[in-house]
Amino acid sequence: MTSILTAKRKYSLETSLVLCFILPPAGIFLLLLIGSCFLHRTCREGRRINLTVGHFLLSCMFLSTIGSAIVMQDYSYFLISAMILAYLGLYLKIMNDGILRIFVAFKWITICGGLYYYVLYPFQHILVEQPIMSYIVGTALVGPFNLENIQRLRGAAYNPNFTVTLLLLGLSFLLAESLKSLRKSAYLTLCMQLLVTGLFIHAIFLTGSKAGFSIMLIILMLTVFRWSRMLSFHFACLLAANIPMLIGLMPRSAQLWASADTRKVIWEHSFHLWQEQSLFGMTPIGFYKEYFYFYHAKLPHAHNMVLGMFTEYGALGGIAFLIVVIINIYKVLSLYCLKQTNKEHLDVFLLSLPVILLTGIFDYVLYSPQVAVIAIILLASWDKYTARISLVNPLVISYVKKWPWTLLLKNSKNRESVK
Repeated sequence: MTSILTAKRKYSLETSLVLCFILPPAGIFLLLLIGSCFLHRTCREGRRINLTVGHFLLSCMFLSTIGSAIVMQDYSYFLISAMILAYLGLYLKIMNDGILRIFVAFKWITICGGLYYYVLYPFQHILVEQPIMSYIVGTALVGPFNLENIQRLRGAAYNPNFTVTLLLLGLSFLLAESLKSLRKSAYLTLCMQLLVTGLFIHAIFLTGSKAGFSIMLIILMLTVFRWSRMLSFHFACLLAANIPMLIGLMPRSAQLWASADTRKVIWEHSFHLWQEQSLFGMTPIGFYKEYFYFYHAKLPHAHNMVLGMFTEYGALGGIAFLIVVIINIYKVLSLYCLKQTNKEHLDVFLLSLPVILLTGIFDYVLYSPQVAVIAIILLASWDKYTARISLVNPLVISYVKKWPWTLLLKNSKNRESVK
């Protein structure tokens, strides 16, 4: 009996992840509960918490929600504070546990979750007719309710834009596995992986996401780059030469410029809202209220990750987010420049981390707790994987010195000294 309970505790995180894709409310609740319990146990036992970039970001976000609740005198904002504490606990648990077991399980659960979304597509119109059931299994549509959005694939993520983020993560994990099979000359396994990759690409098309289509091409180009730099150059030239054809293939391409104009208006309004509460922001709850108050439109978020961070978490959270992005870009360069031949999981991170950042340019996918917990697990795994990387790496500095603009600057200085 004791061994059964121990096994349940050991695999509670993986079980909650599976439920996060199949029964989102239950999975999200369990993951937040796991995070809250771990944070409580950490504080009670007085464990030492090392400062990492993820810890720094979540702590700044937490402090901004406290400040926002006090300044705006709306204590419902403390609900966001509690949720961020649960996120922090989940992050610390991933950092505390071994990366291999959890991260390998996380990869395959995400891939299987994407396939589940694809299989669910023919039945989502039936499930949406059952309101209670559709919210439990995640097929309910949250967002503009029109015929076009109903027909788009939303899997069990409530919204096609959230769905395409999870599909892109699954695709990036799958492509990383394909690169591994290619290097090992495991061609039978590679064929199976490429077949599943085709299903993911079709699923991304079915979401009708224009941003998802563009990001998919970027991920494919990064995959080719990881295999061969020369091939990636030719692939990039091929894409550039066929931009009109690619725009024609893009889902809902007829709405491209209309969507861009709508985004522009939302971004301008969001920037004005940030100016109202520039230091601490107004949290996701306050954003919805204030946007409706000023602009008489029911909009849940800023549709841009950077603007969303500044608007909801103020300069404190927004600047912390930019610092974390810059540090992680540096860590990617540092890891890429290492001369070690064995860089386990490197391809997985190089292909998956850009998904969160790129999807955040045209949408604010972290607004969804379902996507947020997945992103936190990915960030924590990355921070643990790169924990030994120094922020002052001579290899990166020497690599940067070889960049074209650095050489041009050096040549211009040499000319001035000759004069």
